[in-house]
Amino acid sequence: MMASMPPNHPDVSAGTALQQTDQRMKTLVLAGTAEARAVVAALASDPAFMIEASLAGATTKPASLDVPTHKGGFGGEEGLARFCRDNGFDLILDVTHPYSTVISRNAALAAQRAGIPCLHYQRPPWMPEQADRWQHFSSWQDMADAIPAKTRVFLAGGTQSVEMFMRRTDITLIARALNLADKTSSPQTIFINALPSKTVEGECKLLKKHNIALICCKNSGGNSSFAKILAARKCGIEVWMLDRKPVALSLDGPTQKGMPSPQIHDTVETIISAARQYAAVRLGR
Repeated sequence: MMASMPPNHPDVSAGTALQQTDQRMKTLVLAGTAEARAVVAALASDPAFMIEASLAGATTKPASLDVPTHKGGFGGEEGLARFCRDNGFDLILDVTHPYSTVISRNAALAAQRAGIPCLHYQRPPWMPEQADRWQHFSSWQDMADAIPAKTRVFLAGGTQSVEMFMRRTDITLIARALNLADKTSSPQTIFINALPSKTVEGECKLLKKHNIALICCKNSGGNSSFAKILAARKCGIEVWMLDRKPVALSLDGPTQKGMPSPQIHDTVETIISAARQYAAVRLGR
């Protein structure tokens, strides 16, 4: 799919020539998170970088990143590697969601195929406190199967998890996610097509309104959806979480001159700093 290009941004197809004439580090940011937005904002204003972004398409109307943005998939690691070679990218920054493990793996392998480095951001998970009642599950199916009959469940696991929980006809399900507008609620299943509330008060109000006894979600980490965890803590509600799958990031590709170590980062500041260090070496600044 063609990238969307805001005014005053060069055409994607001109990447190789621009890379040679402008002496900037052409960088592809795999986005879709608040952290990716922060990375793009920081580096787009840095004269050492020419930034483009990619969104997988999970959100139908995402806010603009104000840089050329590719929307949709690439066709696996080979497609991403081809895209990087054809458009003259020097660096990939993987700043995707911690559960987007396929994208992260493809990014690492594509970078090796294209002969360029890839830096990864891995958001730290939430950690339980003493009063929390958390259980962990390796799959949505295991989680859905374990719910006691007649439980009132708040599901905040994304669109793909909903169908599995709907098969449990002996529970009451309140599911919140994006892209649920086409689903019709019933007395037993209520759909909320929305992003998480930003406030603990808002989440507590929702949990109490529906008399929720159990929250099922991902351990996404970060601040964007943490209010529901704080609300569960405040209201004394049990939380079941889907375990993160470890991403086997092979970092054994060709050595890149000046490539900073480590290549995996757990803060926005360190991945931006590493990208700038690499750019300084490559551009001789």
